[in-house]
Amino acid sequence: MNAPLHRFQFKETDSNIPVVEGFQEVVFSVQNLGEQIEFFKKIAGWEVICQQTSQRNQTQFWGLPQTTTLDQAVLGNPGDHSGFLRLVKFKNIDQRLIRSNGKAWDSGGIYDINLRASNLKDSFEQFVQNQWLPYSDPIRYQFGDFDVEEVILNGPAGINIAMMQRFAPPLQGFPNLRKLSHVFNSTHICKDIERTYDFFVNQLGFKVYMHVKSIDRVAGPNVLGIPYEQNAKIELPVYIVHPHGLNMGSVEFIQLNGLSGRDFSADSHPPNLGILMLRFPVSDVENYAEIIKSRGVSLKVPIQTLELAPYGHLKVFAIQSPDGVWLEFMEQIMN
Repeated sequence: MNAPLHRFQFKETDSNIPVVEGFQEVVFSVQNLGEQIEFFKKIAGWEVICQQTSQRNQTQFWGLPQTTTLDQAVLGNPGDHSGFLRLVKFKNIDQRLIRSNGKAWDSGGIYDINLRASNLKDSFEQFVQNQWLPYSDPIRYQFGDFDVEEVILNGPAGINIAMMQRFAPPLQGFPNLRKLSHVFNSTHICKDIERTYDFFVNQLGFKVYMHVKSIDRVAGPNVLGIPYEQNAKIELPVYIVHPHGLNMGSVEFIQLNGLSGRDFSADSHPPNLGILMLRFPVSDVENYAEIIKSRGVSLKVPIQTLELAPYGHLKVFAIQSPDGVWLEFMEQIMN
C-alpha cells in the first residue's frame, strides 16, 4: 500500500498518556454497495475517497471464514478530514439485520448517525423520494439554547440517519457544510445508562460534553416515533461523550425509562447488516489497550496489524460496549 492519503490529527498534549480522538469513521454494512455510493454522492454531496474490492485482511481481523470477502468504499464531505462513512458489502456469508425493525425503545447496537443539514426541508424530501421512511415529519424545537429542526429516517438494512438544521445560535465548526455535513455524532439506546456511562467515562476515559437528566416531553409528535401519549410519560436521560468532551465524533447514549422492547446487542457485530461500528484514532494503541484493560475492559479482538485505505498500515483492536456497540481503535504505523 502506498503512503496514507489521510493522516490522523491529534490534540497536542504534554502527557505520556495516549491520545484518543473522536471517531474517524462510521461503518455501514450494506446489501447494495453501488446504489449506496451513488445515493450519498447525490443526496449528501459527498465524494468517494477510496474504493477497494476483495479485501481479506479485515475479514481475518474479525475472525470470519476464509471464503468471506468484502468490497468497500469510503466517502467524505469535501474538505473534511474525519466523520467519514465506510460502506462495506460482505460476500459469501450469511447475515442478519443488526436492528431488525428496530424502534427507539429497543436497546443494543448503534441507533443512528447524526448529520447537519444546510436545508433540512430539501434533504428530507430527497431522502423520502429515495424510499427512506421518517419516524415523523421534521420537528422544530428548542433544546436548551438551541433552536433546531430534526428528523430521523430509516433506510436500507435498518440504518437510521438523523438530520438536524440549526437556526439559532449560528452553527459553528462546520465550514464545509454544503448539503449534508460529515458524521459528527452517533446515538445508542442503552438498557442501563449508568453502566454505559461507567464504560465510556470511567473505563475508556471519555469526557462528558452534555448531560440532560430528562428532556421535557409532551404528548404529540416526536422525532423518535414514540406513541403520542407515551411520549409525555417517559423519562429520557441523555449523555453525549467524547475523548476531549467535544461534539465532533461524539457518542450519545440515551435510555427511554418507561418504555422497553427488544435488545439487539447479540447481533451487533460483523458481518451483520446495518450501522456496524465506530472507529477511533489513537496515538499509542498498545498503551491505550493496556490502560483500558486495567480498568476492566475486555478486548473483543486483540491488537492486530492490517492495511486499511485511506489510512495505510494500522494497529487495531476492537471492543464492545455494554449495549453491544462495536468500537475499534486504530493507530497509524508510519514508515
